[in-house]
Amino acid sequence: MLRGKLFAVLAALFAVCAVVVPGGPAGAAAQVNGSGSTWSAIAVTQWATDVARQGLSINFTPNGSSNGRKFYIENQSDFAVSEIPFQPELRDRDGNILYDEIQRAKARPYAYMPIVAGGTSFMYHLEVGGKRVTDLRLSGETVTKIFTGVITNWNDPAITKDNNGRTFPSKTIKPIVRSDGSGTSAQFSLYMSKRYSSLYCAFYKKMGLSPCLPTSLYPIFPGSQAQSGSDGVASAVAAPYNDGAITYVEYGYAKQRGFPVASVQNQAGYFTQPTALNVAIALARAQIKSDRTQVLDGVYTNPDPRTYPVSSYSYMIVPTSEAGIFTKAKGDVLGKFILYFLCTGQQKAEQLGYSPLPKNLVQYGFDAESQIPGAPKPPPINSCANPTITGAFNKDKAPPPAADTAPGYKPPSANQGGRIGGGDTTTTTLASSDNGTGPTDQGSSDAAGTGGSQQELNQQNVASVGPASVAPGDDQVPTGIYVGVIVLLLAVVFGPPAMSAALRRRRSD
Repeated sequence: MLRGKLFAVLAALFAVCAVVVPGGPAGAAAQVNGSGSTWSAIAVTQWATDVARQGLSINFTPNGSSNGRKFYIENQSDFAVSEIPFQPELRDRDGNILYDEIQRAKARPYAYMPIVAGGTSFMYHLEVGGKRVTDLRLSGETVTKIFTGVITNWNDPAITKDNNGRTFPSKTIKPIVRSDGSGTSAQFSLYMSKRYSSLYCAFYKKMGLSPCLPTSLYPIFPGSQAQSGSDGVASAVAAPYNDGAITYVEYGYAKQRGFPVASVQNQAGYFTQPTALNVAIALARAQIKSDRTQVLDGVYTNPDPRTYPVSSYSYMIVPTSEAGIFTKAKGDVLGKFILYFLCTGQQKAEQLGYSPLPKNLVQYGFDAESQIPGAPKPPPINSCANPTITGAFNKDKAPPPAADTAPGYKPPSANQGGRIGGGDTTTTTLASSDNGTGPTDQGSSDAAGTGGSQQELNQQNVASVGPASVAPGDDQVPTGIYVGVIVLLLAVVFGPPAMSAALRRRRSD
């Protein structure tokens, strides 16, 4: 009972403190608004949560890369996030040219900067005998055929070949594509157009589209389903009723749901997962143009057997003038946010299903940040806490791929082996476990399938400040101590104002 009274008194005192004691600087920091990529949204949202503890207000709306670029052009947001740059010929779903984004964006001068790397994964839901398959393997050609309507059943011979002769039951494949303008669609269709152009262009022509180009608005073809956003397609695959479904989505969304992703065959013939190290190895062959945008041809054909071939970067599009709605006050907040996620924030990239930026791209980011009006000066790059700079993340320590992922591998029995389970494991271990910088990630590590989710990270962030455990009714602290605490708090709260008032009266006398 006494303890309850004490808590009531303390609550009242804290309420008084909020009024009597100044709460920091008189002017609150400006709120900065951004929109765009759902591919990057897990990371961007986590970083925004992190900097909120520093008093920085970042509001990010994950409405798709196309909308992000549009909102930037139309002065509806301060920055955009996109997997592709502004397009000279933005097209609708029917292939008609809408307008020139580059020309329209000139009214708001901008710079591109890489913000995070990742792998576009193929999250799937395939059950055999009521248990979820967790070790599916697909070649790039097979993936392309699935998403162009050529392969429509899980017992297709091409899938059997990819899986070392293992045949899956006859079951319709349900490809789930993005309904909205998506950088993920653009990156995936770019990969197909570069590596399997004849298949992709035949599909494009069949859909009545021309010319054959990568697209942000993926064609909705017979047998496919369409959902909005990365979260939408991932949730559709994970739905209990959607056995047979598969989608393309950033790896973090599958990790959040404890669902497996297909191992994809790379140039060396090995089947690999979109782990942080495999992505980093793949992107070692990326070319960065003078405007800081990427050329991925070398990534798709990287000969390293550890490479995950469908890897890429995401960009932030930042203003370099005060045109439109942008101000130097916003620039200060945005610049601090950028310096956080290029350095300390990259420590969370692997946990979230991404890969941290290497040092050279951090420098590109610093260069872009320094062009933002009002932004603070970047620190010396060697003081940046990015794990690729500190040495905590080193792609060169990645082990070779497992022998059973090699081309031509023959299991002891063609229709045995392979794992079927509850979706709580996958057969490929994330290479990060070998460099001593993070936990071994073999998919979700518990029956609930939460491995590495956003919720877990937020819980980890607050775990160190949890309340002490006290048994109900265990009130063993003497009453005098409670009274002493209250007196001390009263002195702390009201003492300084009273003393200040007394001094002012003395001076006036």
